[in-house]
Amino acid sequence: MADRRYRLLSAATHFVQYASANYRGMAPHPRFDLKVAYCSLLAVESGLNPEFGTTVQWDVPLLDGYDWVSVPNCGDGGGSFWGLWNPGLWKLVRSNTFDALICQTGYRCTSFWLCYFAARTRSIPFFFGTDASGLKPRESRPWNRRVKRLFWPRLFRLASQVIVVPCSAVR
Repeated sequence: MADRRYRLLSAATHFVQYASANYRGMAPHPRFDLKVAYCSLLAVESGLNPEFGTTVQWDVPLLDGYDWVSVPNCGDGGGSFWGLWNPGLWKLVRSNTFDALICQTGYRCTSFWLCYFAARTRSIPFFFGTDASGLKPRESRPWNRRVKRLFWPRLFRLASQVIVVPCSAVR
């Protein structure tokens, strides 16, 4: 049992330079068999980055050193619920024998829910990350506070584990 390799799938919205370094570091680990599923190749392929308001393309190899796959996006790529809609995630999760799924898409897009339900149907532990460091909403609108107070505890209970950035790291 000590030689067992854990098959991990990490579903990510798009390439992020810092995450890529983590994936490259995890790839040779003798206990992990990591695959990264990108829902978009924003920044890998030259294109307009809406957050930066300019065209972005890295000039260094970004996808070398770890196993990855691009899952086609049927959404518009925007920030709406349908912006990231990658139906291929369902098949990827259901047709493989992953030991855990780490979802880094955010709960506000369709692909998050595809990952969640696919993992549930296969009894795969489901992890997701958040940059939230507390339950207090950023917006002070009363309806927003009420919705989050009801919704967030239920959302966080969906995960086998929620991955959170320590408060001391948030500035």
